[in-house]
Amino acid sequence: MSRKDLRRLAAILTQERRALVQGDIGRLESLALRKVAILDRVERSQGALARADAGLARIVQRAADRNASLFEAAIAGIKDARALIRRAKTGGSGKTYARDGVRADLNPPAGSLHRRA
Repeated sequence: MSRKDLRRLAAILTQERRALVQGDIGRLESLALRKVAILDRVERSQGALARADAGLARIVQRAADRNASLFEAAIAGIKDARALIRRAKTGGSGKTYARDGVRADLNPPAGSLHRRA
């Protein structure tokens, strides 16, 4: 494993973080290809890290862990959005909160008189 590969990986992880925060899926796809290529090269080398590179390897590990958390949050957000869209398509009634803090239906009960503004 070379210091050059670690630096490239650190740079890709920084770009990946930006793409995750911005929701840039296309950029994430292109970065994934570059990241896989570097990781393959690192795995094939099976070289031990020099002491000087151990600090850089820790930085890369922290960045990878941070990005993993961001990926998990993005996936959870996408799942929530899909559930909202599914509920909207099935015609579920909307809910809101009344002035007293009690949940209330947005749609009036069937057969009631309801005027729209």
